[in-house]
Amino acid sequence: MSDPQRRKIHQRQLQPRLSCLFLSSKEMEKALVKERLRCDRYRQWFSLIVIEFRPCPKRNEYEQQLLLGKYLRRRLRLTDERGMLLKGGVGVMLPMTDVVGARRVLRDIISSMHDEGIALQSNIYCYDPAPSHQEPGPMVEPEIPERSEVEFHPEPVGQEAMLRDELTDSTHAQSSTAATTTRRKHEFRPQVGYLSSTTAEHGVVRHPQTIGLRTYLAPSFPPWKRLIDVAGSMCGIVVAAPILATAGIAIKMSSRGPVFFRQVRAGQYGRPFTMYKLRTMVANAEELKSTLLDLNERDGPAFKMKNDPRVTKLGHFLRKIGIDEIPQLWNVFKGDMSIVGPRPLPCHEDRDCEHWHRQRLDTKPGLTCIWQISKSRDVSFEEWMRMDLRYTRSRTLRHDVTLMFKTIGAVLLGRVGH
Repeated sequence: MSDPQRRKIHQRQLQPRLSCLFLSSKEMEKALVKERLRCDRYRQWFSLIVIEFRPCPKRNEYEQQLLLGKYLRRRLRLTDERGMLLKGGVGVMLPMTDVVGARRVLRDIISSMHDEGIALQSNIYCYDPAPSHQEPGPMVEPEIPERSEVEFHPEPVGQEAMLRDELTDSTHAQSSTAATTTRRKHEFRPQVGYLSSTTAEHGVVRHPQTIGLRTYLAPSFPPWKRLIDVAGSMCGIVVAAPILATAGIAIKMSSRGPVFFRQVRAGQYGRPFTMYKLRTMVANAEELKSTLLDLNERDGPAFKMKNDPRVTKLGHFLRKIGIDEIPQLWNVFKGDMSIVGPRPLPCHEDRDCEHWHRQRLDTKPGLTCIWQISKSRDVSFEEWMRMDLRYTRSRTLRHDVTLMFKTIGAVLLGRVGH
């Protein structure tokens, strides 16, 4: 029997044993979603350690997973969860554990696996909707056993550049200058924020290169949805080109200012992007907004006025028939938006949202969604957010097609105005 055949047989023998040590990827995804909802409701926090195995000449991946699973079963609490992740690797979820506690657990894992000759690459992600749960203070990491083969060189825990708008506390880690030939001791302050991350490789903590924890909490963007977006946006741009040209000429002739209005809005995972619309207001509308905040007719952070004095006469007509939104087909083609999805909020309004509201950012924003085609859009801001969350949790091809046809009907009935 050849070596590859023996390896396959050995893997099949190990598979049932692994299922007793780790949750499946779907079970782990459900556990993460439940923990996120619990933390949003009760303003608590949790940490997620993502572990990936590096190539090992002595043991294959299944054997490494088996050793890791046995160690985690002894090391973790009953409330902790361990399982496979849909995006690859092993996940260790630690409820009510901040970045300091997660780094302690990770240090123990790295130390134990190093004794077995296994090299790991790990990330720590912290989810904290209530960043005031503790006062940051100096803390010394637990000492690790002395050894001559490996040195631990942790660096300060850093913020993720792509999610910097989501962090509410920028307390940075501080490292000690004392060092020995076998290890270094470090003092650091725990970073407390909505999302924080640190990455470790062979015990070396470095700045993350990924988007962050949201990629593990949010379902992946389905390929069929992107295919519909590309095909639909291309067809829409070609068909609507004469309409855009006519509207652009009318805007230029009726008022001073550019034809297109650009605004930075919060996209998927909170990443900012520039959204395009036909200009329906006066050129200095953003400057005048501060004088109208007291007349806001919507609760919550969003701004809305039924008779906004900044809107031009032509702008009222363009908004009523929804033509001003057509340039967003370019955002859809670029991948910043989708045809169907929650409407993106300006970044300053998004930052003022409650933490559970921002779960709507798990999917790409869109041109239309449940709230946009509802018969009565005079609902509270929280109900609007619940509609968006209902879509993100029931995103199917049939649902998207239904919303597209309902949007066409709403346009014909004149119910798509702002």
